[in-house]
Amino acid sequence: MFRFLVFLLVVLALALLFAWVADNPGNVFLQWEWLAAQMGRPGEEVGIPLTLAFALLIGLIFIIMLAWSILRGIIGAPSMVSTYLGNRKREKGYKALSKGLIAASSGDASTARKLTKESKKLLGQDPLVSLLGTQTAILEGKRDEARENFKAMLGDDSTKMVALRGLFMEAERQGEAEAARHYAEEAAKADATLPWAGNAKLRYAAADGDWDEAITTLESNRSAGLIEKATAKRQRAVLLTGKAMSKEDENPDYALKLSKEAFKLARDLAPAATTFARVSTRLGDPKGARKILEAAWKQAPHPELAEAYAAVGSGESVKDRLEHAKKLASIAGDNPEGKLALATAAINATEWDIARKALESVLTTSPTERAYLLMADIEEGQHGDKGRMRDWLARAVRAPADPAWVAGNYVSDEWMPLSPITGDIDAFEWKVPVQQLGDESAPVMTLEELKAEATVITPEADEVTINAEDEVKTVDVEDAVIVEAGEPADGETNTGNDKTETADEKPSTEDNDTATKAASVAAATAAAGAIVVDAANDDTADEKADTSSESKSTDNASAMTNGAAPDSVDTATSETEKSNDTKSADKETQKPDDADANSDMPNKLAADTTSGEKDDGSVEFPLKRRPDDPGPHPDKEPPKKGFKLF
Repeated sequence: MFRFLVFLLVVLALALLFAWVADNPGNVFLQWEWLAAQMGRPGEEVGIPLTLAFALLIGLIFIIMLAWSILRGIIGAPSMVSTYLGNRKREKGYKALSKGLIAASSGDASTARKLTKESKKLLGQDPLVSLLGTQTAILEGKRDEARENFKAMLGDDSTKMVALRGLFMEAERQGEAEAARHYAEEAAKADATLPWAGNAKLRYAAADGDWDEAITTLESNRSAGLIEKATAKRQRAVLLTGKAMSKEDENPDYALKLSKEAFKLARDLAPAATTFARVSTRLGDPKGARKILEAAWKQAPHPELAEAYAAVGSGESVKDRLEHAKKLASIAGDNPEGKLALATAAINATEWDIARKALESVLTTSPTERAYLLMADIEEGQHGDKGRMRDWLARAVRAPADPAWVAGNYVSDEWMPLSPITGDIDAFEWKVPVQQLGDESAPVMTLEELKAEATVITPEADEVTINAEDEVKTVDVEDAVIVEAGEPADGETNTGNDKTETADEKPSTEDNDTATKAASVAAATAAAGAIVVDAANDDTADEKADTSSESKSTDNASAMTNGAAPDSVDTATSETEKSNDTKSADKETQKPDDADANSDMPNKLAADTTSGEKDDGSVEFPLKRRPDDPGPHPDKEPPKKGFKLF
């Protein structure tokens, strides 16, 4: 553009010159003998118009310049040929270098090595050729060769920073922290605006626990524009919290100052608030501790804040801690953390109704493992119900996991200022770990389902009183045993109401009523959680003998009343004795050899509805229920179970 302007100016000047000459005509006289002779006027002056003289002058200048250009071209032809060939070679070299870098980036090690040799042959010790050779060596796994190439590149100012970064990365890869830190510091000294060098220096200072150096480096990085102002403010709060935690036992006053400054910089940083609360409580200022914790709780409710809030009043009663938990829950509103904190305090205070009410909204909206575990504690503590407790524990296994401190793939029970894996500052986040996401088989519970999961409440009365045959029979629910004083053992004669019947005969109407009432007693007792057992055992042997004697006397009296002869009475009596002896022998045969088996007989359940009687009238043993038990009444529904919700 500049040359074009110069050309325009020259043309304009010539045009103006010719215009001026045209406006002021004249002749130029030359006294040149040769020219005068050629014109046929020897000895005379030759006159030329002024415009023609200027034109000839310009033409002469152009001819001279053209001749000089031709002469210079002829003289500089060898140099021009050499420059052309050199440029062509360099062009081929850079083309090979470009292809080599592309091959190295795509992972083609063999092609990259081949193009490295070609570019080195064409370009010599070019910095880019050295970089390509180093990348190829790294790609081939030749780490030693790569380090040597990086060290060789340190001598060239144009490749020094590249070499320092390469050596830093190799040292970090091999776990050589001291060497990596050295290269990062050297790079930071050479160029303070390098982001990787400043961040690496900061990470290593924090990893060594040199909090003062880390804070100084952070300020330098912020001044150099390596990190944003908001990020620098957050990281400063994290570093101050880490320093306060390290000084908590050594210098509590200094730790209090650091944690307070950290909390001012980042009010949503829960560890800063909990550290301040611990130190304040230790220094005898629980009021200030609660104030900071409440302010942090308003920003973001966190379980560690609730634990620290409860720990502030370490000398208080569980009732006082429950009141503090209620205050936190009111501040949190509908946040589940407030409900969980209240439920935990209520469990510690054995206020089961408050704990259940607090967990109700959590279980019906966003249940997690911690909520189910608290419900298991309630069931065990309030009712001692191990079965219901195990049910809630099983739900907890399938429930979504609770949030934890997570840095990448590393999960920690405690917060740390930097990640132990990568060394990054403020890497921990409070969130649900990816590998611990809950099973989809643990859905949110509805209020109706929650009511159905409540513990069955047994009757408050200790005894159940039932009338049968104008007699009051008392059943002890705690002992869970029903004893009918007038019932015979299996297979024996029933002597109720002075009437004689054998097991094979049909029961009377009164006995049917008695059996029906006994069945009602059994159903009511089973609904209350009691176990109905057979009243027959070995202790009734004497009662059986008395029953047999009474049966004989009754038979004799009946025979005499009907006018039967005494012989017939004796015969009937003997037949009755034989029958009783035969039954006793059969019963002895049916008894097990082990005496302890008889003592376990009363513990058998009588819940089956079949009596064990076969089609031919014989009885199959062991009995599934007593022969005189008619089972559940067909016209009566079993009593419904009562549930208590919260």
